Amino acid sequence: MAAAWILAASSTGAANLLVNPGFESSSGHVVPVGWTRFAPTNAQLGGNYWVEAPAHSGSVGWKQWGAAYAAGQTNVAGLSQSFSSAPGSVYQATGWMYTKSNDTLGTDCTTWLEVSFLGSSSNLLALYKSDNFNAAAGTDTWLQYPVTQACDISAPLPPGDLSYPTYAATGTVSQIVAPIGTTTVRYRYAYSQAGTQGGSANFDDASLDQISGPIPPVISSLFPLNMIFVIPGDGITFNVSSPSGFTINNSGIQLVVNGVDVSSSLAISGTASNKSVAYYGLHSNLTYTASIKVTDSFNFTAAASTYFETTWVGIEPITYLWEAEDFDFDSGIYLNTPELCSASGNPNCYFGKVGVEGVDEHNLNGGGSHQYRPADPMATSVSGDYLRKNLFVAGRLDYRIDPFNSSEWVNYTRDWPNSTNWVIARLATDVGLAGTLTLSKVNPDTSTTDLGAFTIASGRGWSTFENVYLKDTNGFLANVILNGKDTLRVTSGGNLLPGFFMLVAAQVDLPQLSNLYPSGARPFEPTNALSFTVATTGATFPPSGIKVNLDGRDVSAGLAITGSASTKNVVYPGLMPNAMHTAIITVTNSLGHGIGVTNHFDTFTQGNYMVEAEDFDYDGGQYVGIWEPAAYSGLGATTNIDFQHSPFTPEEFKYRAPGGGVPEDLTKDTLRDVFLNVGAIDYDLTWFGNGDWANYTRVYPTGNFYVYGRFSGLNGYSMYLDQVISGAGTTGQSTKRLGRWGAVGLGYSIYDWVPLTDEGLVAPVVIKLNGLGTLRIATTGNSNPNYFMLVPATGIPLTAARSGNNLVISFPTQSGVIYRVYYGDNLTTGNWALLTSVIGDGTVKSVNDLATAAGRFYKVGAP
Repeated sequence: MAAAWILAASSTGAANLLVNPGFESSSGHVVPVGWTRFAPTNAQLGGNYWVEAPAHSGSVGWKQWGAAYAAGQTNVAGLSQSFSSAPGSVYQATGWMYTKSNDTLGTDCTTWLEVSFLGSSSNLLALYKSDNFNAAAGTDTWLQYPVTQACDISAPLPPGDLSYPTYAATGTVSQIVAPIGTTTVRYRYAYSQAGTQGGSANFDDASLDQISGPIPPVISSLFPLNMIFVIPGDGITFNVSSPSGFTINNSGIQLVVNGVDVSSSLAISGTASNKSVAYYGLHSNLTYTASIKVTDSFNFTAAASTYFETTWVGIEPITYLWEAEDFDFDSGIYLNTPELCSASGNPNCYFGKVGVEGVDEHNLNGGGSHQYRPADPMATSVSGDYLRKNLFVAGRLDYRIDPFNSSEWVNYTRDWPNSTNWVIARLATDVGLAGTLTLSKVNPDTSTTDLGAFTIASGRGWSTFENVYLKDTNGFLANVILNGKDTLRVTSGGNLLPGFFMLVAAQVDLPQLSNLYPSGARPFEPTNALSFTVATTGATFPPSGIKVNLDGRDVSAGLAITGSASTKNVVYPGLMPNAMHTAIITVTNSLGHGIGVTNHFDTFTQGNYMVEAEDFDYDGGQYVGIWEPAAYSGLGATTNIDFQHSPFTPEEFKYRAPGGGVPEDLTKDTLRDVFLNVGAIDYDLTWFGNGDWANYTRVYPTGNFYVYGRFSGLNGYSMYLDQVISGAGTTGQSTKRLGRWGAVGLGYSIYDWVPLTDEGLVAPVVIKLNGLGTLRIATTGNSNPNYFMLVPATGIPLTAARSGNNLVISFPTQSGVIYRVYYGDNLTTGNWALLTSVIGDGTVKSVNDLATAAGRFYKVGAP
């Protein structure tokens, strides 16, 4: 039967299995669509790679440089794709390689291609590779490298990167044949860095051609593919097909959207082996992650995924949009509705147009790439931002101005609509960098009038774009009035790279809120005061126009409000430090127009004791006494003593020893100072499934503590904190349950603080620790833990007394702090329930509860 399938497939000719082989579906600092990146555990934060020019064909290719820069060590990093395969299938593989003369590979750095065959347990069965590419091969010239060397997998070469073995070549082949037992074929591009040697390598036009054998299914024409501003009615559409003609049953097509399997809602049409698929259950103003899996009748599979945002996530509806690279040319010439094109010669497109220095633009050095306007001094390069539908339809990449040095500027002349607008810029800058762009109007005498500034206080990466509103000198949204032909100028203050700009209708009669702190934009904003500023135009604020509900209680009476009739500075001084909070701020002006802002934030300090989820015990109950980042890197662990884990495919071990515990991956959470200060990488536990657990032996601080988990997940997940009370370091461990973490889970890249509570998920749990001990986290699945944190819990003395048919519970308070009173009917069984909450004022506060014959227990917590 296998021979018959080989003959059937071979009649169709060679097929390149690789998805996005020329990297044209990606740009910027991203792992390309269809590819998976692998790297050593000590790889530098952020990843040393880019999708950009030069390219062997098309517009962009893959660029990579050393992953770790560790003296005396060799490391290997790169890209891979894997596909279903069967014994006897025949392949050929190639790729094009390049290094620049001004960024040449280090003397001992090399790149190469690999094709390997894996068995059902991901065990290596055979490996083939190309010759090594290095600087001696030549610079500034693309060279093709076929995979022709058969390797002896029983003879690994002397250690280079211990986590990435290489093997001796035994001869050459013209075709690559899958051996007996094959279930998967894997294509890899690898870059080996020697010590701290620098230099970059480029890779493009990868090819894994299947010459014969059954071919896995193909997922194509996926829309939307990594996009923003998606119209919900467009839905998700894609095509699935079998090049070998195998049947793809409707039940073999799975679509999971934001963690929910929606396969039963798919609209499917077509033939047995070629189907069009659509899903129309999208909603406005939401972010989506969708994954597709297809299985054919030969039991071969294919998978794809996408991220997108529907209209209008984070902004108001757009009334006009213009690209940053579409600035004036030929001394003020402009296009109101330019076409999207990728070649010169179109009079209604800005591609290839040239601006005049000092009139259309001001450029200081002419450096950088010039991909969109090749002859213009202002550099333009592929942006790396998510695509938009109009770009997708036009088959055009998105661009940005890059670099945009301080004091450089560009002009945008248009016949603007008669409107009052808020202006939004789509901007990016490097992690932690701050930057500003100024927007001004060019006057008839060529002087300028400033309209406001776009500001990022702390960037998230050169390819991580943000929607940034134009604000005036007071920090409020700037109202920009336009009416017909005008020239707007954008001037760089340094560091910010613009992708495009948007107009949205200004709501001038609404109050505006600014300078909110804590803002909730990141964890760890320690303070004892909540503060913000509100302003209104053409109105005032009545006495009751500013209200704050903090943690479920109205604290408006405690606000300190100063300022003028139309601008107010507001402070609530009673904010409890080292806690989670929710503030609902409502502001109404004298016209009756108002806004509401819900702010989830914390006032935790990074001085709290924290336990990294990836740093579970090793080698049968061992632990690191003095912790630092990467303290457990490469350490193995013993199953049923240090951890319990049920393997998944395709799990990866990027930090601990492969196969030595629970898999992990780089966290997408905000990095804490302990990692930033030393340039270290933080990890999450991943594929942490139902029934898995991990032990954490430490010399814990002495005292009583609340416990907060920093987790991400999906579908309403639960995790548990247990204490090993006997048998630590053995397989015969006994545990005591301390509490439960429960959260909704909004995605594996969205992190929440999750308080440890009792089983009812209402009352927080206080745990008592005293030196050396072992804690355990366990899970029901769908969660990726990053770390958990201990927050000291100070005792609150209670008194109880009868007053008629009531019980009176009394306790001292601090001014402004929210206290929650809980009751329970039994100290050993059941859960605590919330009785009421009270705002402290520095006096003893009392609450009443109806007395019961059986009696009750009470406790008070804050917040």
